[in-house]
Amino acid sequence: MTEPRITQGKSWALGAPVISCVFNEDGVGAFACGDGTVRLFADERDPVPVEAHKGAVLSLCLHPQDGFLSGGDDGRLVHVLPGEGTTELFHQKGKWIENIASSEATGLIACTAGKDAVVLDGKQPVRFTHATTATGVAFDPKGRRLAVSHYNGASLWWTKSSSQAPTVMNWKGSHVGLMWSPDGKFLVTTMQEPALHGWRVEDAADMRMTGYPARIKSMAWEHRGKVLMTAGAPKVIGWPFTGRNGPMGREPLEIGPDRDGLVVCVATHPEFDLVAAGTSDGAVWMQWIGEEGANIVALDLPRISCMAFSPDGSVLAVGTEDGYAALIDAA
Repeated sequence: MTEPRITQGKSWALGAPVISCVFNEDGVGAFACGDGTVRLFADERDPVPVEAHKGAVLSLCLHPQDGFLSGGDDGRLVHVLPGEGTTELFHQKGKWIENIASSEATGLIACTAGKDAVVLDGKQPVRFTHATTATGVAFDPKGRRLAVSHYNGASLWWTKSSSQAPTVMNWKGSHVGLMWSPDGKFLVTTMQEPALHGWRVEDAADMRMTGYPARIKSMAWEHRGKVLMTAGAPKVIGWPFTGRNGPMGREPLEIGPDRDGLVVCVATHPEFDLVAAGTSDGAVWMQWIGEEGANIVALDLPRISCMAFSPDGSVLAVGTEDGYAALIDAA
């Protein structure tokens, strides 16, 4: 296997697929891996494995107070606290915990288990059941409302009670993930087909975003929350979400160099107008939004699966399905 070429930074062969990566506010990062470990890292030191699951890790996000949350194919939701090990928070026998979310605003934690979305707040778990498999979960910016994607759309639930009828956002097709806009006015789902679908939350007005040659597996908001950057095309496609109508009737941005591969993963800088992308031909590049010329920072990173900037934007973490992890200098 060809070794990655990193212009500035360091890479490791972890020996297991990297599913997701994330940093906490202190700059400590985590790679979730297919061998059941969460690999913790900081300051380019070698990642330290923490045994989290008896099987593959399927999902990873920040814990609302400290550390990380991981979900696995063993049906467990686990709190991974650096230096203190792991704590099981929830277990659903026979189900995969494929999607997790947390809210710093309310301290709530949510995960999916089959057709259920489950909200944890330290008391009895609250379950929201859907007609089909729950494929994605996300809290609104205030942490009071939960969005769940599923076949034929998404459902919105108030988090404190299961005795309610959800607000259903309808659109035919298989919706496989979702994201709120930072202002809470829009909800966007990725689909099994090469398209995005969005809704204006106040009135469920539909917003169709098409024209992609491949399924969109990654999206990220630029640091002001005005443009949604997406993978799935030869360049990063950025949809403007300013104004009441969002991207409707407006042309998206196209960002990046001309390469043979498609963009498979995107990440946005936390402070500046900078977007990073990983492509299907194994390259990682960064480019300033609105400017020409991309800086290629890595090559030969096969099957890129995840990317994340550190809180100060100085480091870009990258993981691949082939088991490589890299920390790239973004300063």
